[in-house]
Amino acid sequence: MRDPNFWQDPDEFKPEREKVLKFLPFGSGRRVCPGANLGYIFVETGVGMMVQCFDWRINGDKTVNMEETAARLSLTMAHPLICTLLPRTDPLSLKLKIPS
Repeated sequence: MRDPNFWQDPDEFKPEREKVLKFLPFGSGRRVCPGANLGYIFVETGVGMMVQCFDWRINGDKTVNMEETAARLSLTMAHPLICTLLPRTDPLSLKLKIPS
């Protein structure tokens, strides 16, 4: 986004340039999102807890339809999967027995 053939004053920060939809505000290098690493940690922890602590039951039709549809910048499922989570264990109530 600093091409002088395309932008007037390419080295100056002008937030209105970010409103152009063909450019994303965060990319790589010095303009990378500062919270990306923390976000990855929370997402991985959340998914790990859901896999470890819950059984998954599919509601309604028991088949999974993997058709996709375009929605702005990402793909979404054409027929969303609706599940019920059934607690498997309470990870905070587990007591470890340490041999003496």
